[in-house]
Amino acid sequence: MANAERTEAGPKATFIFRGAVKKLEAATMKNVPVDERTAVVRIEQVLEGPRNLAHYAGEDVTVQLSTRANVAVGQEYLFHTVGWMFGDSIAVRAVAQEPLTESHTALLTRGGDPAEHRANRELKERVDAADLVVFGTVVAVRLPVAGASLIRAARAGAAAPTGPVSEHDAKWREAVVQVASVHKGKHAKEDVVVLFPASTDVRWYKAPKFEPGLQGYFALHKTKVKESERVDPRIRGLLEPAAADKEVEVYTALNQADFQPSTQQERISRLLGGSTPGKRE
Repeated sequence: MANAERTEAGPKATFIFRGAVKKLEAATMKNVPVDERTAVVRIEQVLEGPRNLAHYAGEDVTVQLSTRANVAVGQEYLFHTVGWMFGDSIAVRAVAQEPLTESHTALLTRGGDPAEHRANRELKERVDAADLVVFGTVVAVRLPVAGASLIRAARAGAAAPTGPVSEHDAKWREAVVQVASVHKGKHAKEDVVVLFPASTDVRWYKAPKFEPGLQGYFALHKTKVKESERVDPRIRGLLEPAAADKEVEVYTALNQADFQPSTQQERISRLLGGSTPGKRE
């Protein structure tokens, strides 16, 4: 698919469709602010999108164009969009729109389920970006292991300073995954520790939640976090300043695509080019 799915600084498209411009400086909903980049577009074909929008072909929607340049009524474009407003109709913002060319033929004729195409693309992006992909089983879930200064303070009987805990606090936990096979990257140990948010807050609810016994594929991403951000917020005050600011490199799984159950073996193998599992090195 064309690189217009995303921009360097902007959001990734989540709803991609072929559409024909019906009106300019118009909208399908009264509460949408109309300007020179607002257009009414008829969706001719949904290519990728969430399940609730996958069957929107034939509907008129409002599109906030990425640019007004070279856009004309009656022309068809490939729209890469993100959600904006929902009501009697829907309004979306275009990350980009492209005039249709022969280069889009394969995309327009591939068929299949738009929601599945979206899920496959998102999974491929996560696997491509992962530093390590393993198949394994969660054998334990625990609070993040504390630094040495915190252990010394706890043994000395120091009282943990209390303070407000943000409603968006991640409630970090560590999942210990017993590694059966390595599918990308190198990993010598028999297990790998994965930092994940246990919180169901709106900021974190889509991240995978791990429990002992869970088995599948883990697409893991190396991330640097401060020790003070990783530990339980109720005991952060026990950390010595130097330890609190120290950055540690951990593996994280923060996207819903970062874990796939064991039934997805063929799908994962296809995304990795059909490679065979590697040994721990």
